[in-house]
Amino acid sequence: MTTHSTRAAVIGAGAIARQHLGCLRQLPGVEIAGICDLSPAVAESMAERFQLSRWFTDHRQMLADVNPHVVHITTPPASHYPLAMDALDAGATVFVEKPITRSLEELSALQRRAADRGCLVIEDHNYLFNQPIQKLVSLVEEGRFGDVIHVDVSLCLDLLGPGSRYMDRNVPHPCLALPGGAVADFVTHMASLAWCFVGAHRRVTTTWSKTTDSPLPVEDLRALVSAERGTATLAFSSRAQPDVFRVRVEGSDMRAEADLFEPRFTLERKYRGPLALAPLRNGFARSRAECRAAVGGLWRKFSGGPGAYEGLWTLLGEVYEAFQAGSPPPVSDRQILEVNALVAELSQQVASPEYACEH
Repeated sequence: MTTHSTRAAVIGAGAIARQHLGCLRQLPGVEIAGICDLSPAVAESMAERFQLSRWFTDHRQMLADVNPHVVHITTPPASHYPLAMDALDAGATVFVEKPITRSLEELSALQRRAADRGCLVIEDHNYLFNQPIQKLVSLVEEGRFGDVIHVDVSLCLDLLGPGSRYMDRNVPHPCLALPGGAVADFVTHMASLAWCFVGAHRRVTTTWSKTTDSPLPVEDLRALVSAERGTATLAFSSRAQPDVFRVRVEGSDMRAEADLFEPRFTLERKYRGPLALAPLRNGFARSRAECRAAVGGLWRKFSGGPGAYEGLWTLLGEVYEAFQAGSPPPVSDRQILEVNALVAELSQQVASPEYACEH
């Protein structure tokens, strides 16, 4: 491929768009052909920040003028479906922030349109590509875990604290309109991590709860998932502190835990020799991992680069490599559909009287 042979365009110039643009700017063979936002000031500011030659307020005009090969959609969820349809009709592969659509029907329609146009539609499952998760995946693929039995995904974020973007009653966050409200802004990430280790869900039991008078429709989620290769628990709390995002995988020969907010990876394994010494050996290994994570996390905060969005940068790099080579993308249609089927089941239960919120 020649230099700047792949033209990329971004619709939506919010905070996450900065990560997309920062990654695209350093990918070989990629030209950022345009940025679009409904606000002229925001679009122009983002174009100036990333030294882009063209900015737009009409996405259809941008699609027609720059004829992009890949379009990134980083707008609020309600706009994803029509924008993605327009981009597919323009002949572009589409990379969409989560949640990709508001319903499975919309997702199926996008996937059919993409197939008809010979294009791809890809949802951002970026946390699967963070280094600690990739290490977990490698150990599973090598058979080191034995049989994977269970995965626990736990996410705690202070959504109710001062400065939270979800707490401004004068400017309601777009995700508050989704089933599950602000929690729904993160459920796709949690569902994709569960899917990665235990596959498509079969049965789901959930508890959604709300205990304050915040503008959030719900504040906490607990879900038990029976899946094709094991079980999973998904836990989200808007109040439990400190913030953490952990994935724990349990197998017949090993258990391991990855921290996605800090570069932490710890494991516990079976050892030969006296059984009583195993906790000591695992404890020493865990202490070393904690020290390395503390130093690595501090370095990451001050060194610039993608930081906690390392998985997004890795995923986008693989998406463009696959696009340029004509090979399958790193996130498949089946994966996106099965992850969103779990998200839809969770969303359906929050709206059901049987799963009414606790007050």
